Amino acid sequence: MDIEKMRKDYTCGGLRRADLAADAHAQFGRWFDQACEAELLEPNAMTLATAGADGRPTQRTVLLKGYDERGYVFFTNFGSSKAKQIGENPYVSLLFPWLALERQVIICGRAEKIPVAETLKYFVTRPLESQLSAWASAQSGIIASRKLLQMKLAEVK
Repeated sequence: MDIEKMRKDYTCGGLRRADLAADAHAQFGRWFDQACEAELLEPNAMTLATAGADGRPTQRTVLLKGYDERGYVFFTNFGSSKAKQIGENPYVSLLFPWLALERQVIICGRAEKIPVAETLKYFVTRPLESQLSAWASAQSGIIASRKLLQMKLAEVK
């Protein structure tokens, strides 16, 4: 396979200023709805880029759980590496790679914690096994063994 010759012609559609909403959040909503209607695999999946005090960037995929004129919401454990990096440097970048639509959206800005009540409201909507896993494991931490993790999970049950 010759990677240098890999190229796709992007012909799905164009981008015309006349077709854009005046408000960026409204435009995001249009495109997000299109991604959902196209039944893309996890249209709310986004790449989150952070950098800590050392300036070294890190990326990972997280799920968008809400958006409005205030911003874009995702959840993470406060002890995770991404939360630690955001605590050191609150500037982040989000990337929605809707490749099947030949579209990507990049959002850059400052991350802030949402109110605890909103976090708890979301947490209780998660499946029980997901809640228990969050309590049993230290996100971004090294797991010594599967058996130890299973023992911790049994403790919280």
